[in-house]
Amino acid sequence: MLLAGGIPGTATAAQFTPPSLEGYTPTQAREADGDGDGAKETHIQNYADAAGDSIFSMSTRGRVWAWSLETKGEPTNGPKNYVIRDSDCDGVFDEVYGLDDKFTVPDCLK
Repeated sequence: MLLAGGIPGTATAAQFTPPSLEGYTPTQAREADGDGDGAKETHIQNYADAAGDSIFSMSTRGRVWAWSLETKGEPTNGPKNYVIRDSDCDGVFDEVYGLDDKFTVPDCLK
């Protein structure tokens, strides 16, 4: 797991700033099963830039609860590759994961 100081633009050790979409274009959107119950309740919106880097957001019932940044050529668990999650639906992204880590829809949206 990353420390807040490892991600550019972070505010505190328990608050993470979503990545900037500047220079990114929406590429695809899809519905997915974000909590493993078989229902596709989570909307995933992907964005890409000219360098091949990508960002996605995850939302359920209209509330964005996760953002991810994947930078080509960087380790999957580092300051340029991560997922941030709002664990309690308060609008603060307070958890951070590596790209290979498992995470689910927060309980507050189930």
